[in-house]
Amino acid sequence: MSARQLIVLAIAAIAAVGALLLIRGMGRNDAPEAAATSAIAGQQVLVAARDIPQGAALGPNDLAVALFPDETITPAFINVGAQPSAQAEYVGAVTRRAFAQGEPITNGSIIQPEGRGFMAAQLEPGYRAVAVQIEASTAAGGFIQPNDRVDVIVTTTGDGENGRRQVFSDIVLQDIRVLALGDKTSTQTSGDAPEIVEANVAVLEMTADDARAFALANEAGEISLALRGVQIETVGMGASSQRNSSGGGVRVHAFGAVSGGSR
Repeated sequence: MSARQLIVLAIAAIAAVGALLLIRGMGRNDAPEAAATSAIAGQQVLVAARDIPQGAALGPNDLAVALFPDETITPAFINVGAQPSAQAEYVGAVTRRAFAQGEPITNGSIIQPEGRGFMAAQLEPGYRAVAVQIEASTAAGGFIQPNDRVDVIVTTTGDGENGRRQVFSDIVLQDIRVLALGDKTSTQTSGDAPEIVEANVAVLEMTADDARAFALANEAGEISLALRGVQIETVGMGASSQRNSSGGGVRVHAFGAVSGGSR
């Protein structure tokens, strides 16, 4: 066999070995892809197609469908497999909170207004919306935002000993949610500095009993709103706050007793 033939055979052998290695490598690459494909098992749920603010009426372009793994599915998710027409059914629903793009839409966070106004859709079941006149000096300097929580304080004047004028102040309601300030119904979520809300009316969410107590306080004196922090309060409660939170759930204030539980 000539040298030329030996060279041709060697090149052919090298090419065959290279092709075999390439085929094996492709097989190994396909295996993880197939395994990954088979591992993606889940359910189609309704999600936000974009960032949606609180109080928005959902439109067709606000809703999308995404696959979520079975272990992440909760009963609050809207399962498109169980509700094939969910994207159409929830058009017009009002969001009770903001949603981020790709976040699952949950049943408790949207509501069908059924012909009612926006504010009625925002109220929790059993609660009422009550308006109160405010100004910066009586509303934490204008730094209260919608969805913040406040204490309601009433200040009254009266005659004390020796005919001297005295001023009395009392916390009549605690941990009340602010629904709106003027025409502002959403919370500031961006910006370099806190936004000062200039409004002369605040809308508060109260129970029926709280609304009755508030009406009495509003007639008796000047109402102020004290902004509460986001942390759960365990220290620093004054005598009035301790009194209002004691007694088996009975809120006591200067104008009577509002029952919140058994005595």
